[in-house]
Amino acid sequence: MILGQSGEDYLETVLELEQIHGVVRSIDIAKKLNVSRPSVNKAINNLKDAGMVTQQSYGDIRLTDLGRKTAKDIIYRHTLIKKFLTHVLGLSPQIAESDACKIEHILSPETIEKLEEFVILYKGGSKSDV
Repeated sequence: MILGQSGEDYLETVLELEQIHGVVRSIDIAKKLNVSRPSVNKAINNLKDAGMVTQQSYGDIRLTDLGRKTAKDIIYRHTLIKKFLTHVLGLSPQIAESDACKIEHILSPETIEKLEEFVILYKGGSKSDV
C-alpha cells in the first residue's frame, strides 16, 4: 500500500506521540504537524481505511499491527538517511534532519537496502547499529 508523504508523516507522528504520551489524540497530531484538526481527521480517516489505525468516534487514535510496522519502517528509513547525511556526508544535524524528512518518502526499497549496506560497512557495525 502506498500512503504518500502526508500519510507517512501522519503515521510516523502517531507512533512518536504514542511513545511519548501513551495515547494519541487528534489535537496532539495537529499541534505537532502544525495543521488543522479537519486535516488531521481526514488523514486519520484515510489511515483507518488503509487499516493502519483505529479510532472510536472522536476517541484516542491507535496503531494497528500493520500501522505500527509501517511507522517503524518509516522511522528506520528516516534514521538511516539522517545518519548517512551526518556521518558520511558531514552535514549538520539540522540540515540532515530536514533533508531526511524529504528523502525518506521517495527512495525505493532497493535504494534503502543499498544505503543500509553502505552505512553498515562505513560504520563497521550491524543493522541494529543503524
